[in-house]
Amino acid sequence: MDYQKELNLPFPLRDYQKTGVDFLIGNSSALLGDDMGLGKTVQVIIALKKIYEREGLFKCLIVVPNSLKSNWKNEFNTWFPDALLTVLDGNLEDRNFQLESSTSFILCTYEQMRASFQQNHTIGEFDYLVFDEIQKLKNSTSKAYMSAYVIKSQNIWGMSGTPLENSPQDVVNIFSIIKPFLIQDGFEQFEISQAITPYMLRRLKSEVLDELPELIDENMYIDMHPLQQKEYTEAYDQRLTIDKNDSSQLLSLITNLKKICNFSSTHDVSAKVDVLEDLIENVLLKNEKIIIFSQYVKTLEYIKEKISYSSSLYHGGLNSDEKDKVISDFKNNHENNILLMSLMAGGVGLNLQEASTVVLFDRWWNPAIESQALARAHRMGRTEPVHAIKFITTNSIEEKIVELLHHKKEMFDLIIEGAVNRGKEQNLLKLLEIEPNEKKD
Repeated sequence: MDYQKELNLPFPLRDYQKTGVDFLIGNSSALLGDDMGLGKTVQVIIALKKIYEREGLFKCLIVVPNSLKSNWKNEFNTWFPDALLTVLDGNLEDRNFQLESSTSFILCTYEQMRASFQQNHTIGEFDYLVFDEIQKLKNSTSKAYMSAYVIKSQNIWGMSGTPLENSPQDVVNIFSIIKPFLIQDGFEQFEISQAITPYMLRRLKSEVLDELPELIDENMYIDMHPLQQKEYTEAYDQRLTIDKNDSSQLLSLITNLKKICNFSSTHDVSAKVDVLEDLIENVLLKNEKIIIFSQYVKTLEYIKEKISYSSSLYHGGLNSDEKDKVISDFKNNHENNILLMSLMAGGVGLNLQEASTVVLFDRWWNPAIESQALARAHRMGRTEPVHAIKFITTNSIEEKIVELLHHKKEMFDLIIEGAVNRGKEQNLLKLLEIEPNEKKD
């Protein structure tokens, strides 16, 4: 079946993705467990679009991690732009009204789900219920699990790139949401596997190699934590009081905004680190290696402190022997699987093809520098694709950088390794959305 032609899709689906869409459409209870980077979100949206084309309007609740709401919204805009999509917002009363009254697709966070769906809630039944990162419900004593359990829906789908085969209790708890009473405590592992087989589809990258490019390039849009957003807004408002003819002041403000996108030093929170934690878990459970690039050493140190796993740090402040040891340990030590690397110090000349995943934690002005960083892992000698994930903070300076610096060819040789050329202040003003003749208060 030609899904691209039938559903007017902007891009063709790969064969394994078509299989995934068919699997979802054919199952009222389903767990799509594809490896990270194979496009689970796209498959779910296309399946929902196919059902919509066939049956018309239906009520669908999609529960997602808080920081990934905008990522889902962007994927809907790409693959199903005609969808009537409600992004749940407002106070609890407003959100409950939206949940009751919406007759189409609703994006809801796990936190919002916990608040709205209590034991005696009165919100009506959904036609479809989708849980992204459903492994967040693996603890049957958690409030999230108990809230998910009392949501009524005719069809329930889960998504998870985390391998669950070696955690029987997690599988029992997750399937008690997807298909209650299918399995229960006390089942042997082979009984669990046999019972869930019709309802679970999992493909690894190694199984679909012939369909994949050598480099899987993914932009991941992340929403700031509310406290992060507060600090960002306060800093952003400074744009109205600085000298618009002083490129150094403009660049200083832009740099500060970029750093806040990484983490809030005032409130000690980072939506990016929350997302990164889940990515790292997926990589390590497969005994693979991951490199995280940032242009800021302070950011790398913050990541090292906050993540739950041991990691190595590579930056320009190390001497040659220290750098060599970090690289050697990462390449050869099977227990050293996370490398935090300065973009400028590690972007050139190193071969790190042991890594299956590369994360660009923040965005650099020059796309060539980012490409060089990705090339550390994307080297001859790898038998599987490299998954390159580029973090982009929504509604922030990072989106402007991607739009202006990476996509508009007429704009930029603007900044080379952090140096601002004279006469380019107007381009910096564009990043800050300031009119050149806008007056200071």
